[in-house]
Amino acid sequence: MWQGRNDGDEIIHKRLFKCLNNSSKNKLLGFCSSLGVQRNHGRIGSELAPKIIRKNMANFAIHDDFDFEDLGDIENFDTLEIGDDLLYCKCLEILHNNHYGVILGGGHETSLAPIKALLDYKKSVGVINFDAHFDVRIQKLHTSGNSFYKAYEYARKNNYHFSYLCLGASTISNTKALFQTMKDIKADYVLDNEFEKSTKAIDNFLKQNDIIYLSIDVDVFSQSIAPGVSAPAIFGINLKEILLLLKLIFESKKVFLADICEFNPKFDIDNHTARLVAYLAYFLLSKGEI
Repeated sequence: MWQGRNDGDEIIHKRLFKCLNNSSKNKLLGFCSSLGVQRNHGRIGSELAPKIIRKNMANFAIHDDFDFEDLGDIENFDTLEIGDDLLYCKCLEILHNNHYGVILGGGHETSLAPIKALLDYKKSVGVINFDAHFDVRIQKLHTSGNSFYKAYEYARKNNYHFSYLCLGASTISNTKALFQTMKDIKADYVLDNEFEKSTKAIDNFLKQNDIIYLSIDVDVFSQSIAPGVSAPAIFGINLKEILLLLKLIFESKKVFLADICEFNPKFDIDNHTARLVAYLAYFLLSKGEI
């Protein structure tokens, strides 16, 4: 899948598919799952996303000395719990090697295992999640709708520090009960129709947390530019808005792991969402240095 246009071997013709380097500290990992989405009664298909994201990244023109290693995909597991364990181990390995990892989901069940690995590694994590949904449902089983509540529970059980900031949340996508849960776990949020408040919220959050896990749920974008998601947003944000905030987050030098989730190729239109997610995945992998 790492194939693209070859205009020559000189560096001036460099494209992303030529940036593969097994010695790179930038690691890319796929998590091919929609099992959590299925448990949460959503539209399945996100297990197809990692390979399609790579295909749409491959031909990007590269203007610096960027490189990365592709660790492949975690796939074909029978239960989400098995998948979670495999992803946890891989992320812990990335952290112990002092590397930086970007995970391509998958549904938003993707986020739990990496956060648990980071909690075990650093004992403290601040999670910044761009998402129309809080994903803090109180449920027995792990689903795409409760990764951040499950992470909160894991941190509390192990006496770790856990903070959560959700940016772009929709009032019509989160019940009153979910707003109450956010209050109960002392999490903060910025609504999609007040997204201009995000800069201040991020500044405050970064002052309070030295270890950041960054997550992008593609349904935070307007469905007009990201139709291929598990749960489309009516209002949503645009690409320019999020890029400025991502740069601010990466400038802190505090991001250890990141993911991008909920791209569902089954519902995409003319690769609109695929191209958007591919660009964002490269943006995350390069830590905003595009």
